Amino acid sequence: MKCLKPKKGITDLGTEAQSFLGSVKVYDEKISEIDIQLSFLRYLEEYILKDKDLDKISPSSLGIADPLLTKLITSLSDLQMQRKGQLNSTQPDNPIIVSLNIQIQNTKQDLLENVRSIKNGLEASKEQASIQLSRIQGKIKTVPKTQRALVGMERQASIREGLYNYLLQKKAETAILLASTNSDNRIVDKARASYKPIKPVPNQTYSFAILLGLLIPAIFVFVKEALNDKIKDGSDLENNTSIPVLGLVGYNEDHDNQIVASKPDSFIAESFRSIRTNLQYYPQKSNCRKILVTSSISSEGKSFCAANLSAIYAISGKKVVLVGGDLRKPKKNQEFNLPSNAGISNYLIGVSDIEGIIQHSSSVPNLDIILSGPKPPNPSELILSSKMDDFFSYLESKYEVIIIDSPPIGVVTDGMLLSKYVDNTIYVVRQNVTRKQHIEFINSLYKDSKLPKLSLIFNAVRTGPLNSGYGYGYGYGYGYGYGYGYGYYEDDNASGRKKRKSKQS
Repeated sequence: MKCLKPKKGITDLGTEAQSFLGSVKVYDEKISEIDIQLSFLRYLEEYILKDKDLDKISPSSLGIADPLLTKLITSLSDLQMQRKGQLNSTQPDNPIIVSLNIQIQNTKQDLLENVRSIKNGLEASKEQASIQLSRIQGKIKTVPKTQRALVGMERQASIREGLYNYLLQKKAETAILLASTNSDNRIVDKARASYKPIKPVPNQTYSFAILLGLLIPAIFVFVKEALNDKIKDGSDLENNTSIPVLGLVGYNEDHDNQIVASKPDSFIAESFRSIRTNLQYYPQKSNCRKILVTSSISSEGKSFCAANLSAIYAISGKKVVLVGGDLRKPKKNQEFNLPSNAGISNYLIGVSDIEGIIQHSSSVPNLDIILSGPKPPNPSELILSSKMDDFFSYLESKYEVIIIDSPPIGVVTDGMLLSKYVDNTIYVVRQNVTRKQHIEFINSLYKDSKLPKLSLIFNAVRTGPLNSGYGYGYGYGYGYGYGYGYGYYEDDNASGRKKRKSKQS
């Protein structure tokens, strides 16, 4: 241009030519910048398709200020670095690597779509700039030829200068970016993978499984025992009461209600002999020993103990009478193989005399049985009548031992009313049936001396020294309904409880 101006005699460009030159310069710079950005996007697209790392690529350093593009490149670079780190210690088929591969592919797809979208926008902008540039170039043709040549030369010089400055700026920015991303760390030694799995360690897993297998049942047993409020064994009974225990009676697997009569040599018969012996240490008011057998609720074996205790006394030669004192739940004559259902209630209401209700046992000599008789509407009032005094006075004059099978004291009060006629009270406690709150009730009776010479029989014991192959049981029951309130029901259907063959009552 320095040579052209003097040679052609041109001192300077005109105002119009200067305006055209400025517009051309603007659009040339814009098109050049778009070309650089498009070149970067094509390079980036190729990089992605070839699965190369993107940790050193920064769109902002090349003038592409798209937040989504920057975010996707950063995300893809992070995922690639994570995969590379995992591959140093795991196999390619590891679930973590598989998951990272899926994330990388999804991110790549999103990134490619974003790159193509930006490319379409840039190409549209370039097309608009090219149209404007062509329009200005058309106007330049109206300028005189000499000045037009000068405009062309100045335009080329301006383009080169602008491009040079732009590239210098980006070079400096890229150098700063690379310096900031290069790590100060270096690899001293390559990572080595162990031939054995780090986790899980089989020995630790097996040990934990064994420990857990022992711990869970132990916790279950502990919680079950903590929540169990029933008398479980002899030591449990001793820990909850100081009342004397006459003896233990084993559980009878044969379900024989009169086992003393049918198997007099059995271990359970020996238990009743021991109880009979222990009762001798209790004084009696007259020549006739009078015993009341009761319990807190039904199904504790009260009637079984009364029947077999009567039999063991009769076998020893004593003249014994077993009195069915439960007027609310009368025993049937079939339970004792007796010919009649007549009993105490018949005598108390005046329809029979005492001799008319006494029946003789067909299986045990010296044993007479008086049933409770038909159920009266007012059992407590009948027990309190003067005829009951005459009844026991007559029996005391005729028998050596009177055993009363009383209703459960924890359910009804009839047993308390009958206790005034006896010397001893035997309270039956059954293993895994009697609750500790029942023992508290018995303790209060013992403390207040509400029952004469109170002692206990621990019935249906399955553990301890009695659990040695001997098995004895019995199976006739009342059908009292009970709960924590000790309710009393009229019949078995009302109680909602099913009779079981092995029930001991």
